[in-house]
Amino acid sequence: MTVPGQEVAICEASLRDGLQGWPRVVPATAKIELLRAVAAAGVTEIDVTSFVPASTVPQFTDAEQVLAGVPDDVTVRVLTVNVRGARRAADAKAAGARIDRCGFPISASESHNLANLRRDHATHKAAVAEIVDVLGGAGIAPLLGVATAYGCPIQGHVGRDDVLALVEWGYRLGIRSIMFGDTTGAADPLAVRQLFSAAISAYPDVEFIGHFHDNRGCGIANTLAAIDAGAATVEGSLGGIGGEPAAVEQGFVGESGNVATEDLVAVLAQMDIRTGIDLPALLRAGALAEELLGRPLLSRIQRAGPFPSHPATS
Repeated sequence: MTVPGQEVAICEASLRDGLQGWPRVVPATAKIELLRAVAAAGVTEIDVTSFVPASTVPQFTDAEQVLAGVPDDVTVRVLTVNVRGARRAADAKAAGARIDRCGFPISASESHNLANLRRDHATHKAAVAEIVDVLGGAGIAPLLGVATAYGCPIQGHVGRDDVLALVEWGYRLGIRSIMFGDTTGAADPLAVRQLFSAAISAYPDVEFIGHFHDNRGCGIANTLAAIDAGAATVEGSLGGIGGEPAAVEQGFVGESGNVATEDLVAVLAQMDIRTGIDLPALLRAGALAEELLGRPLLSRIQRAGPFPSHPATS
C-alpha cells in the first residue's frame, strides 16, 4: 500500500507518446524548449523521441536534432518498432547522442499487434529478439512495452496469463524493464493491482512500469493502483496529450489521452508520495506546452489550481 514518504519515479511521455499523433509537426526548437522545461521541474526521465519510419510518423524525423538538446541529469528514453529503428538509435548513440534506454512494443492481443505493427506475434517476436541484440551491442537498455495489457478494442478480453507469458518471454531475452500499457483505457484499479502484484511477485528483479490512458476517466486511479501494488515507475504526459495513434484501425474508443502529468504529480504530492518534481515548475511546463501547441490541453490542475494544502515540491 502507498505510504507517506514513499518515492515514485515519473517518466514524462509528452515529447514522444504525446506528439506521435499530433496533427501538425512541432519544430525541433519547440520540442527542445519543452523538454528543458520538464527537466527543470525535476523530472528525471523523459521519453524524448522515436526512431520510426518518417512515412508513418513524420513528427520524429528530427529525432537526432532533438536528442542533441537534452539537458544533463536526465535519463533519456526513445522508442522504435523495428530493427532498422534500433540500428538508427545505436548509430545515434555512437555519434554522441544521449540514449539510455529504448522501448519497443508488443501487443498482448495479436489482433492489435497486426493492426498496429502489421506483424503476427511470431514474426514480431523474432524482430524483438534482434532489436534486443542491437541495443545490447550499443549499450542501450531494452524496455519492453506490453500493449493492450488490460483489454483490446479489437479482440476484447485479454487474459492476465497471456500478458504474463509475454513477461516470461521478455525475461528470457534478458529484458529487465517492462511496461504494461493500458492502450485504450480498458483498465480498472482492481485489474491493475492484480496484474502488477502477480508480475512483481513472480519477477522481483524486473522494473514494472505503469502507463495508463484516460479514455474512461480511470487513469489516475489506475496509476495509484499500480503504485499500491509496487510499481516504482509510472508515466504521464503534460496536458494528457497523446494516446493511441489514430492510424490504428480499431474504431472510436473515446478520448485517447494519457494521464496528465500535472494532475498526477499534484495528487501524489497531496498524498505525500514523493516524486522529486516541483509542482509549480511543472505547471509552468504544462502552460508552455499549451502555448507551443496552440490550444488548451486536458490538465484539470491547470484550470482549478493545486490542492490548497499541497507542498511546493512533492
